Amino acid sequence: MIDTAMILLFPFLDFIPFGLPRYWIHRDKLKIRYRYVVVLLTAVSCVNSAAFYLINQEGYEAAARWTTLMRYGFMLFNLMCSFLLIREQFQKLMFTYLLLMSWSFFVFGNANFIESRFFWDFSDRHPYLIYNTARVAILLITYPFILHFLGHTVREALKMEDRKMWQYMWKIPLFSTLFGMLYCTVQDVYAYASWQFLISRYLMLLGTCYVSYVFLKVLEISRRKTQLEEELKYADRSLLAQKKQYETVSAHMEEMKKARHDLRQHLAVVQSYIERNDRAGLSEYIEIYKTELPPDIIEIYCRNQVINALICYYASQARRHKIRFEAQADYPEQCHVPDTEVTVILGNLLENAVEACLREKNGKCSIRLRIFRKNSSLVFLTDNTCSGTVPFDADGKTPLSSKRKGVGIGVSSIREIADRYGGDTLFEQKAGMFYASVWLQIPEKADN
Repeated sequence: MIDTAMILLFPFLDFIPFGLPRYWIHRDKLKIRYRYVVVLLTAVSCVNSAAFYLINQEGYEAAARWTTLMRYGFMLFNLMCSFLLIREQFQKLMFTYLLLMSWSFFVFGNANFIESRFFWDFSDRHPYLIYNTARVAILLITYPFILHFLGHTVREALKMEDRKMWQYMWKIPLFSTLFGMLYCTVQDVYAYASWQFLISRYLMLLGTCYVSYVFLKVLEISRRKTQLEEELKYADRSLLAQKKQYETVSAHMEEMKKARHDLRQHLAVVQSYIERNDRAGLSEYIEIYKTELPPDIIEIYCRNQVINALICYYASQARRHKIRFEAQADYPEQCHVPDTEVTVILGNLLENAVEACLREKNGKCSIRLRIFRKNSSLVFLTDNTCSGTVPFDADGKTPLSSKRKGVGIGVSSIREIADRYGGDTLFEQKAGMFYASVWLQIPEKADN
């Protein structure tokens, strides 16, 4: 009975512990719900288990000849399933697949070593008992560390949209995986029982994880540098707009001083018209005086000076190119999201909208901006004219850059900030318009 149970358990331990974490870190890109993926993997493992049970009916020696072939066959099937079920770049899928396969070879190798070196005679009587038990023990020991690495370092790295970087990144775990696959063809039991074999397994996994970690940290620093450059760019534009506003206000104040100085003379003229009861002349004089008053040219979209200045900057850019610009900015007076990060979101949205309108040929373009708070969310919406076709990436949710291959730096920065504050993004094109939506989670008391 115990031997039959171990035969049936063998295929489940081959795939379930390594397949589920992979779909979990890609859960935002799944075409079906995660629980259905669990059901599907369980069903496939049941089929694998039944097939493995059948080949073991002819004895352990006969089954050993088919075990490696079955493993690779179901590995390939699981790889194909992931391409069908996950909307993600090929390189990212291969990176996570090979990384988890390296971990599986580490677990298998340790179990082979324990069985071959210490329990070989016992395994002759109960072929899969020690091997399965060792795998379960090793999984329990390594699972917390691997899940932490996947949930933090790898999952954060998957947010990077640099295709060129991923072309190199996915090859890091490839070589250790190929080395592990090479050992699967070895039939000499003494090869598994050597300390050299065990050490090689540790070096394979630790080397893969360490190199991946260092590579990802370097990329994180590079990404942060790029984001700081974005923040600096839009901060400069905000300061430029504030400087122009200050100059405008100063000129406006000078005109007001002059108007106030001339007010006595104007009142004297008005008094003379009243004394002569010359209503027609008074009316004509007042109309002339109105044209000499300083105009109200200060634009105020919201009370936050940084955000208001940035909106004014792009409003002037739009109007300079005869693009109709409309903005409604109900921005909270106190917001826990730093102005530098809000300017990255707002600056990228408006910059992309202006550039899209400049590419239009019909000349009738418009941009509409709305910023408002809805419950615990801070929402940014931009609508702009866009008659050309906008390419999207494989998941159909993220627009690709018109200046470079892959997703643009600006869109990547927006998505990263939205993720950081528990929000999301939505980009879509329809009926000659492009709609961009960004929302961030903010505390209810943020503007109290």
